[in-house]
Amino acid sequence: MKEPVFVSIVMYTYNNSKVIENTLINMDQVISTHFKNYELILVNDASSDQTIEKARDAIKNLHGDTTIINLSRKHGVEAAMLAGLNKSIGDFVFEVESVDVNYPFELLYEMYKTATSKGYDIVAATTGKTGWKSKIFYKLLNSMSYLQLSLSTENIRLVTRRALNAMLNLKEKVRYRKALYEFTGYSKTLITYKPDRTVNSKKMNKENFALAIDALVSFSNAGLKLSHYLSIAFFLFSIFMGGYALYNYFFNKYVVEGWTTLMILISFGFAGVFFIIGILGEYIARILIETQNRPFYSAASVEMYKEKRRPIPEFKEENKVSGH
Repeated sequence: MKEPVFVSIVMYTYNNSKVIENTLINMDQVISTHFKNYELILVNDASSDQTIEKARDAIKNLHGDTTIINLSRKHGVEAAMLAGLNKSIGDFVFEVESVDVNYPFELLYEMYKTATSKGYDIVAATTGKTGWKSKIFYKLLNSMSYLQLSLSTENIRLVTRRALNAMLNLKEKVRYRKALYEFTGYSKTLITYKPDRTVNSKKMNKENFALAIDALVSFSNAGLKLSHYLSIAFFLFSIFMGGYALYNYFFNKYVVEGWTTLMILISFGFAGVFFIIGILGEYIARILIETQNRPFYSAASVEMYKEKRRPIPEFKEENKVSGH
């Protein structure tokens, strides 16, 4: 017997023309087997290959309602997923950050049963293996933050409607969902699966690095703590240099008067001051972002496919869509 709830599957895609068709068909088959009502939402992050053409071909063979959101430019995973999550209407929502999947599609139903049978609002799935760069980031964030994030990379996530709404209603401009879900306070569990194949791991790029910096600044006191530590360190150094200058003044008559000590003191002192100013400037920049209240994403068009498999005419979004 199929589950009577309505589920949404939000998928992110960017230049995945080789796998998008197979993923959509397999995803639709598994979901239609277990759920009576569902929708597929594909967020196209301004792909430059044949991803959308392949997706449209696959939609002809799907059973569920499908929506394609074409973003006007590349936004990155977090902003693109937000566009799909805002569009979703399901009682339960699956967040699929990559259509190049390495897990059995039945895992989605297993996550749903875990959520409903044990009362969890958030169920995440992971292979249990995390790259060394991600491990360093998670440990650094946890050590300096009031949050306690899992140290595993979450490949897919299921959230209830109330947990999703609570996350979407947060006014944070830095949309790092893994941390934002922690703020909601809803119960969460992590399940581990054995990958059925190896997929290319995410490479460190400008987008990932920027997200890491944003998360560290927004969800921890790393910058402020570092500023305090540097202030204390340079204060102690200044005291030491003052003592050193006094020692040479009284006991060493052959040192050029004040030049070496003064230059060292000025060099190191100003280096610390400029570094601290840089950190404070980063926080001021975050304040500016919060006050500007710019939209999180902008959609060029939205395509909606119903049971007849004929697309409803596209509409252009003249006003850029806000994240709330």
